[in-house]
Amino acid sequence: CAVSDIKQRCPMMQETLPINNHISLTPFNDADKGNLVKYLNDEAMRRNTLRVPHPYTPKDADEWLEKVKQTLADRGRTVNWAIRHREAGAIGGIGSFLKNGLDGHSDEIGYWIAGPFRGQGIMTEVVRQFCAHLFDTRPALLRIEAWVFAHNQASVRVLEKAGFEREGFSRKAFFKNGTPLDAILLGMIK
Repeated sequence: CAVSDIKQRCPMMQETLPINNHISLTPFNDADKGNLVKYLNDEAMRRNTLRVPHPYTPKDADEWLEKVKQTLADRGRTVNWAIRHREAGAIGGIGSFLKNGLDGHSDEIGYWIAGPFRGQGIMTEVVRQFCAHLFDTRPALLRIEAWVFAHNQASVRVLEKAGFEREGFSRKAFFKNGTPLDAILLGMIK
């Protein structure tokens, strides 16, 4: 499916969510491939994400960008957003997916931000405004949750500062490279 075909069927692909003067959320596009490869080849990404391959190759970026386009075509709305810096381009990503069946009352979010942009409050503000956007545009949505590896306390702080509350600790909740990892569940209620 060509990008132009998707744009005709899915006008939401043009949507931009401004965060501040330097940061906005936009749909990912093919021009983001270089930044994806550059920024996802990072030790913190390897350690703190469940499904991002390491090393992250141009082929991985191509496959993921194609999956993003297909998801947009299938759902008619952007699910995976690029965190876009005015000068640097795509510096991260945030996305959501439905939880608990098809009734639409619960979503899970996931996100990442490139190393040079960590520790500046960008991710906290992105999470805060992204969740507000989800609640505003999806009336049936009552809950947003996020699972974080227990060792990733920086991400826990991001979520708490954005208004999430800790709801639970799950031992050996995920397997990564054959190793069981504990996780913390955080939630935000409408």
